[in-house]
Amino acid sequence: MRKRSRKKKRKIFIPILVLIFCCVFTAMVARGWQEKQKKSKIAKANTADETVEINQSETTTEGQIEAISENETETTTAPETTPSPDEKIVYLTFDDGPWTGTPRLLDILDAYDVKACFFVTAQYMENDALVDMLKQIKDRGHNIGVHSLTHDYKKIYASVDAFLADYDAMDDIILKATGERTKLLRFPGGSNTGYNKAIRTELLQAVRDRGIVYFDWNSFDGDVEGKKGQELIDQTIKQVNANKHSILLMHDMPSTAFVHDAMPTIIERLKSDGYRFELLGMSTPPRQFAQ
Repeated sequence: MRKRSRKKKRKIFIPILVLIFCCVFTAMVARGWQEKQKKSKIAKANTADETVEINQSETTTEGQIEAISENETETTTAPETTPSPDEKIVYLTFDDGPWTGTPRLLDILDAYDVKACFFVTAQYMENDALVDMLKQIKDRGHNIGVHSLTHDYKKIYASVDAFLADYDAMDDIILKATGERTKLLRFPGGSNTGYNKAIRTELLQAVRDRGIVYFDWNSFDGDVEGKKGQELIDQTIKQVNANKHSILLMHDMPSTAFVHDAMPTIIERLKSDGYRFELLGMSTPPRQFAQ
């Protein structure tokens, strides 16, 4: 009688064990799937961090910019020298100036023996004052490129001829100041701004036909998005550290004078991170959003 009772208990106990095992196994599989999904989301977030930051001050619903990943950016101009893939390099670039506050920025760069490329306009200075400031920038070892004369999107992107006329007018001022023309360009809003969409293919070809090299960027300090102080510094370091070779977009104009205050910390932090500062020029591999 006892043997039958034991056999009966075994018959009940074994299915219970099987049921418990199945529940545990199912829970483990579900947990593994959740972990896999979590890692996938993190990977996507990391990829998003590498997305090029766009100059929001030059973006509106009418002039929307299409951001692309650095990995999708191609170099169309063969550089004279190619930086080693293992070197950590940052190229400082400043848009929209110069203005009366620019000498302070030049003094800070001199103090650290760092050179930058200034993509200039005639928005804040004119005539002899503008010529004298451009001459000072060049004499202190920096490069100068055209950003535009007017920075008036609708006007300069009205046609290819309109753009080139604006470019030539700014380049004429640079020639007067430095004794030489420039072949460096940064399109207002970037090469893929919505404002040039209708003429983009023809415009890019016209620029290339002239031997002009246009530069976009793969790092952005967030100055025109309202970032200041530590927030601006943190974004800059994060953006630059996402790339081995980083073309850093910053602005030198009255409304972003606070950038000057952040420059010493930014330079010191990037140097401590192993970056060296190079002067962006014709031999620099360009980052170009639109081909």
